[in-house]
Amino acid sequence: MVKVSLIVPTYNEKENLPLLAERVFKAVGESKLDLEMLVVDDDSPDGTAKVAEDLSKKYPIKVIVRKTDKGLSPAVLEGFKHANSEIIGVMDADLSHPPEKILELVKALEKADFAVGSRRAPGGCVENWPLYRRIISAGAALLARPLVKVSDPMSGYFFLKKKLVEGKEFNPIGYKIMLEILVKTGIKNIAEVPITFKDRALGKSKIGFKVYKQYLTHLARLYAYKISS
Repeated sequence: MVKVSLIVPTYNEKENLPLLAERVFKAVGESKLDLEMLVVDDDSPDGTAKVAEDLSKKYPIKVIVRKTDKGLSPAVLEGFKHANSEIIGVMDADLSHPPEKILELVKALEKADFAVGSRRAPGGCVENWPLYRRIISAGAALLARPLVKVSDPMSGYFFLKKKLVEGKEFNPIGYKIMLEILVKTGIKNIAEVPITFKDRALGKSKIGFKVYKQYLTHLARLYAYKISS
């Protein structure tokens, strides 16, 4: 059995979490994956952590509640500390990432060190995005391309071998933790698995001007790191 820890950072996702858990464990099914889900919640006022605790009675879910240093990237790093598997995965809780691709992403690690769920790889696409979101996403990806050799550097859906991040120091700002990991570790053996990215159906998006500003600040830091290293 291959042990996998799937980190799901959450904030006000009580509506999406039950369906996500159902789809994740259905996707794994009778495969040779021993998967645990780590729900890392930023003390959501909507009761997401309580929903996750209730789900843990049915599924192998561990709930971690954070009250300080909130944000998606710090939540993922906290998940790394609690992951007890040789393979770690990260996905959003809003159902934008298809759980049905988990097996394919994990299998890709048989030959690669890092596997990205990519909207921009051949066969990948985005559904239900307005034009302005597509333009912003394309522009953000273009700015990051010199840093990493992947088609979708903005992806938040990825799996990797835990040993590659052990002992590494990360200090990301905002949401793009994958970009931070790839730049700081220098991982080159990367597989890209095409996915269909769907915009959230339930709950409120966290994307806004603050997130865009954080991304630009983070990007500047990563370019400075790359130049100095």
